[in-house]
Amino acid sequence: MPAPLGLNVSLPNWPAIGNQIPVAVMFTLHIVIAEFSLGAITLAVGMETIGLRTGNEWHMRYARAIANAYYLVFSLGATFAVFAVTAIIGLWGATWGVLLNRFFLLFAIAFGLFLILLPLLVLYRNSFGKMAPRRHAMLGWAVWFWQTAFMVLIVELDAYLIDPAHSGILGGMANPPYVPLLLHRLVGNVSWTALFLAGFAVLRMARRTDLRERAFQSWAARLNLRIGLATAIAMPLLGFALMEVLRTSVPGYFDNLVRGDASYLFVIQAAALGVLFVSANLALAGEVVRERRAGLFSRVCVGVAVIGFTVGMLPGAVLNGGTFWIRYAGIGIGLLVTVAHLLARSAPLHPAPVYQPAPGAYAVLPYSTSSVARRALVVCGLVAVSLSLYMGVMKEEARGAYVINGELTQQDAHGQWNPQGIYP
Repeated sequence: MPAPLGLNVSLPNWPAIGNQIPVAVMFTLHIVIAEFSLGAITLAVGMETIGLRTGNEWHMRYARAIANAYYLVFSLGATFAVFAVTAIIGLWGATWGVLLNRFFLLFAIAFGLFLILLPLLVLYRNSFGKMAPRRHAMLGWAVWFWQTAFMVLIVELDAYLIDPAHSGILGGMANPPYVPLLLHRLVGNVSWTALFLAGFAVLRMARRTDLRERAFQSWAARLNLRIGLATAIAMPLLGFALMEVLRTSVPGYFDNLVRGDASYLFVIQAAALGVLFVSANLALAGEVVRERRAGLFSRVCVGVAVIGFTVGMLPGAVLNGGTFWIRYAGIGIGLLVTVAHLLARSAPLHPAPVYQPAPGAYAVLPYSTSSVARRALVVCGLVAVSLSLYMGVMKEEARGAYVINGELTQQDAHGQWNPQGIYP
């Protein structure tokens, strides 16, 4: 019997730019929007809940604005996902066949969640001020739940590509990298989204002349910096936990990332992490304060952070197997001083009697006098976004010649799905 026509067509190839770049670009665009979506809805419902309890209208304005941003970019992220999946099916048919065969129920349920999520999101966005406040906040948490549920499922694929020991909708959660990967992503989405919004807010503040609007944008920048930095501090700790899991479960992958061909990526990540925390410390140091001692303490914190993260980016060629702790010690010192700086600068200040724009607002605009602080905050936001995407690049490169680590090579993955015993 002749083979089916589908097994005799020529292998498709993307002209001129190759088969990896289109998939990488479309998935990157999808991922950055999807991660922003989860970070944004988390911040939105959190701020709305706080606003209900405190009565601060700025929290409610913040919640409405970020929910609107999430609503506007949501469909764009889904569009890029459709293009990316279409490219994988055509160009990397073997990869898609293996994943769909082993995670069929996961795909079905994950994509089916959008049938629940989309109407809830439309209702949530368009019912601000029209629905009872508590009921609206509960609706927001429902949107957050279904958006998070999608992330919980889809991270199984990330873990499987690194350590393909178990598959299936529940079996994928048993792969050792799954839990640290999930926690790292959930926290990271909030972190980089908040830091990006902090940089955006401070730019808007610099372009406004109305005092009350400048006060709101400055308040939003200050609040986002603290949310983003507090969650960013957890990222290296979660990353260390992930590396320990990789070291024991997939030692070849770990060695390639730390000492092998992909080790240079680890150094770049450490450098980007250092830029993020140093710029965040500079932004904290540049905020308006009333005490000279606070300014001196901030300068010390910035200096120690620079030294700590410089040590943390030492390459593997400088360190050997017994002295890698020096790198972690440097990063740890940088994190500790950042925690101390954040706590010192987060003590509430009593508003001056001359100007009280809203309950709990800063007495003065924290970024009104320091262009260095504003620029540092913008740099911090941009680096946070870049670092989030760069971690995905590291995961891909550390697999080396494999698409599914140790199981399916890139050469075999770029082919048609043709399992023996299914087709005649």
